[in-house]
Amino acid sequence: MSQARVLYDLQQLDTEIRTKKQRLGEVLRLQKDPPALVAAREAAAAADAELHLWRARHKDLTLEIAGVADKAKRSEERLYSGAVKVPKELTDLQHEVEALGRRRAALEDEELKVMMAVDERQAISAKAAAEVERLAGEFNASVATLKVEQQNLGVHLSKLIEKRGRQAALAQPALLKSYDQLIQEKRGLAVAGLRSSKCQGCQMTNSGTTIRAAAEGKIVRCDSCGRILCPL
Repeated sequence: MSQARVLYDLQQLDTEIRTKKQRLGEVLRLQKDPPALVAAREAAAAADAELHLWRARHKDLTLEIAGVADKAKRSEERLYSGAVKVPKELTDLQHEVEALGRRRAALEDEELKVMMAVDERQAISAKAAAEVERLAGEFNASVATLKVEQQNLGVHLSKLIEKRGRQAALAQPALLKSYDQLIQEKRGLAVAGLRSSKCQGCQMTNSGTTIRAAAEGKIVRCDSCGRILCPL
């Protein structure tokens, strides 16, 4: 086997390894929470926080209403008990009972509005939670498939790297060094096939001298792009 063919086969392996590594990186990236799911979780958390605030407000109102009702009851009992004899004190007590009644009515009106707000926020929170569950289900299903692909890619890459090591051992050290330099210079494509006088890397036609030298198994480079040529 000519050294040009050795390097060409090495190039094919390196190209496949690079492609598989790129796909592996993409597979790993795709296993991270997608923006839509992150946004849905944030929306659900915000909805839950707002619901918590409204429930807390409802609890405070319930306690305040109970306190006002209890105070009004005690004032009414005192008012009608006959224990209070002084007219002014009776009048003040009557005014207090009326004020407590108005306060209770106002609090109950506010409580009704808060209860409606709680119901509305519960619906919003439930909808947000359902959206998170839907997106998480889709994501988890895709992750399961991606993990299988990740495992297969890992196995395949391991085999390719081993094969690459054996292939590189067939190349002459000096040629291997030149190959590695060209890999950096030519964006990963150091060796191109030569078919019908055309370099398959740049698609330019080469001179007869270059074509004959390549056919004789010599290491030659494309007249145009400078890549190593291997007759196909």
